Amino acid sequence: MPLLAGIFWYLAGVNVLLAIFNLVPAAPLDGGRVLRAALWARWGDRTRAAVVAARAGRVFGYALIALGFLQVVTGLGFQGLWLALIGLFLVNAATAEEQQTQLGSALYGLRVGDVMSGRPVTAHPEETVAGLIDRVVMRHRLSTYPLVDRLGVFTGLVTLNRIRRVPPEARATTRLGDIACPPHEVPQARPDEPLTDLLGRMDGCADGRAVVLDPDGHLVGLITPSDISRVVATAGLRATDPYLGPRGADVAVPHQRREDDPRQRRDDDARVRHHHDAT
Repeated sequence: MPLLAGIFWYLAGVNVLLAIFNLVPAAPLDGGRVLRAALWARWGDRTRAAVVAARAGRVFGYALIALGFLQVVTGLGFQGLWLALIGLFLVNAATAEEQQTQLGSALYGLRVGDVMSGRPVTAHPEETVAGLIDRVVMRHRLSTYPLVDRLGVFTGLVTLNRIRRVPPEARATTRLGDIACPPHEVPQARPDEPLTDLLGRMDGCADGRAVVLDPDGHLVGLITPSDISRVVATAGLRATDPYLGPRGADVAVPHQRREDDPRQRRDDDARVRHHHDAT
C-alpha cells in the first residue's frame, strides 16, 4: 500500500506540474490560447492578439533554452538539455503559428480568381522540349508551362525544373507529354474557390503550382508561388487602401464646349476684345 500511495502521489504531482506549465500564457500552450482570447476581447483584433500570443511563446521558449544551457554550464546536470529541447520545440511551434496567422489574415476572403495569372502561355503535349525552349523558355520569363489539347482541355503541367532534367541530346525527340506532371497529380481549383482551401493542396510533382479550370476542364489560369508571395506582400496595402476606385476629379465629366451655343460665342468675343484693349 505505501508503494501504491507513493506512485499515486508522484503521478499526481507530475500532472499538477504539467497543468501549471501548460497554463503559461504563451502559444502554443493552452495558456497562450487564454492570452489570445483575452487580448482579442480587449483589442477586438484577432490577428494582432494571435501574433502577440505567438511571440510570447517564442520568448518563453528562448528563456527555457537559456535556463537549460545555464544548468549544463554550472554543473547542475544534463537535465538542462531537456529544458533546452522543450524550449526549442516551443520556439519552432510559436514561429509556425505566427506565420500561419499572418498568412491566413493576408489571404482571408480572397478567391482563386482574384490571385491567379490569367491567359497563361500554353503548349501542346506533342510539342518537343527543344521546340518549347526555342518558342517560349528563351523568350519569356516563365517557369510554368501548362499543356492543353486542341480543344483547350488541360492535359498536364511542365515546369522549368522538369525541362532541365532532360539531357540536351534528347530534347529534340522528347515530347512535352512524356515529361509532364499528369493532370490528376496537379492541384486544380475553380475561380470562385477560397484561396485558403487551395493552399493545402499545392504540393506534389507540380512544384508548388496549381491550375485553375472552368467546369468543362478548360484552363483559365495558373497559381504560382510568386502569385501567393505578391498577395502576402501587398496585404497591408489592400487592407488600408480607401481608394478602391476613381473618386472626385477622377470621375468628373469634363465640360463639353458647344460650338453652336450663342452665349459661348459672345463670351469668347468679349474675352478677345478685352485682351486686345489690354495690349
